[in-house]
Amino acid sequence: MFTPDERINYAMAFMKYDGKPLSFDFWQQEYVASPKRYICILKSRRVGYSLATGVKGIVKSNDPDRVNYTKQFVSYNESDALEKIRYAEMFHDSMPDKVKKKLIVRNKSCLEFQDIHSKTTSRLISLPCRPPRGKGGDLALDEFGIYNPRLSQTIYTAALSVIARGGCFEVGSTPLGKIGKFYEICTEKEKYKGYQRFFVPWWFCGALCKDIDGAIAQAKEMSTEERVYAFGSRELIGIFENESLEAFQQEHECSFVDEAESYIPLDLIYTCVPGMREEDQEKIDAFKNTDITDFEYAEECYGQEIKVYHDVDEAILNYNPEKHGGPLYLGYDVGKEMDAMSIIVLGKKNGKKRELLRIEEKNKDFEYQENLVIKLMDNLPIRRGVIDRTGVGNPIFEKLYKRYGDRIEGYYFTLESKEPLAMGVKFCFEQREYLLENDKGFHSQIHSIKRKAALGRHFRYDAERSDGLHADSFWSLALATYGMADEKNKENFYHQWAAKKNGGNIITPAEMTPAESVAIYNTMQKESSGTVRRRGRSAAGVLRDIQKNNR
Repeated sequence: MFTPDERINYAMAFMKYDGKPLSFDFWQQEYVASPKRYICILKSRRVGYSLATGVKGIVKSNDPDRVNYTKQFVSYNESDALEKIRYAEMFHDSMPDKVKKKLIVRNKSCLEFQDIHSKTTSRLISLPCRPPRGKGGDLALDEFGIYNPRLSQTIYTAALSVIARGGCFEVGSTPLGKIGKFYEICTEKEKYKGYQRFFVPWWFCGALCKDIDGAIAQAKEMSTEERVYAFGSRELIGIFENESLEAFQQEHECSFVDEAESYIPLDLIYTCVPGMREEDQEKIDAFKNTDITDFEYAEECYGQEIKVYHDVDEAILNYNPEKHGGPLYLGYDVGKEMDAMSIIVLGKKNGKKRELLRIEEKNKDFEYQENLVIKLMDNLPIRRGVIDRTGVGNPIFEKLYKRYGDRIEGYYFTLESKEPLAMGVKFCFEQREYLLENDKGFHSQIHSIKRKAALGRHFRYDAERSDGLHADSFWSLALATYGMADEKNKENFYHQWAAKKNGGNIITPAEMTPAESVAIYNTMQKESSGTVRRRGRSAAGVLRDIQKNNR
């Protein structure tokens, strides 16, 4: 089998990246060549870890003397899981046929190669955040620090079982708070003494640092600001200037940030973030033979990764009331230059507030933003949209209110008015009422909110700007949540909309026949149009009248 040096020589001799010969930073060479069984990589973002782990997988799976080899990549969400296979596939395709194994299975989550002089095959498999099962071989847990803390322990235990008969085990991640299994492995070196440890800040990466050798020699004696301006690339300096110091140190300098000041802790956020694929039908089986006995909780919190749309047309096209719930509620935090605009749409399904759509965009004119809301209000059963009408948001609110009336509500952001919004969001997390996307950026915005004492009897709820965002999606989530509170007749609105979109041919609640549903819709249309001046009656009331008249 390849020696450590042969692994690097093989990769650099035959693989290409974007059509150019492959080159490595020094830490990537050491990682790809490493024969150690346990590896822990504490890393900055954008330093090339996905590239390096993809290279290592291809080198080992295509080693001519290695047969029946398997490596599983486990990532914190499905899109990241697929990225590992995309890298590996790209590197394999770039090599000459004479130095690689024949690729016999190629799909989004698996590459399978025919071993040389053997009937066996070698495989690279990528999974979203779930416990790996069987198969044996090497295992890499990517962004392990971002996993739900309870699930991270379950995945870690399952992973150790996978390599029980041999294989290498790697954990790599950017830090996110002083919680979870990855934090333990990084900090409790005596307890986890078997790991080879890699510390990879931004100045270890040639794409982010202008002088790696100079930075390594001086970086420890410099402040973050001094390091960035002395050695950072233009792109890194731009990131630093548009991100809070705390967030930059966490994302790019491998610093575990203490979350003592955070209003909503990460472990609370994770209770409302499912971590597996929506199509995974064996979700509960993953928790058998573990210490988790509350299977209802396991299914609810870890069972299915929520698919959230980030495009209005896609959300409209794919909206399914049985899957996403109805009616829907919209929260819109207005922004343009200093802050981003953020729109979130929630549906209510089985008592849960399920995220359907989240849009975050910057430098979009107000007409563009207004048209997004109009398209959503016209094409989805949005019972109520709540809009930040502070400052520049007020003209948008007034235009939309003229069009939609009481379906649109404006909310003034003040020190006093933000408090019930923030408290409402935290209460929903504490009650496990949300089902949110497994998205680190979104989690970071929620986690960035801090509760600080202010003058008078109120607290200040706010966050520093991070990566051009100012917790904008937290506030749009808060507005959508507020719109769902204490709603009356919300089911009636949904059934009216559903009947209208389906030409009246829809079965509503179990106690209604299709004819009764159509009759309800027609009666309420007459009432709202002025034919019958009896506004505000519920569908249940109309149904009672219809049933009474039919006796």
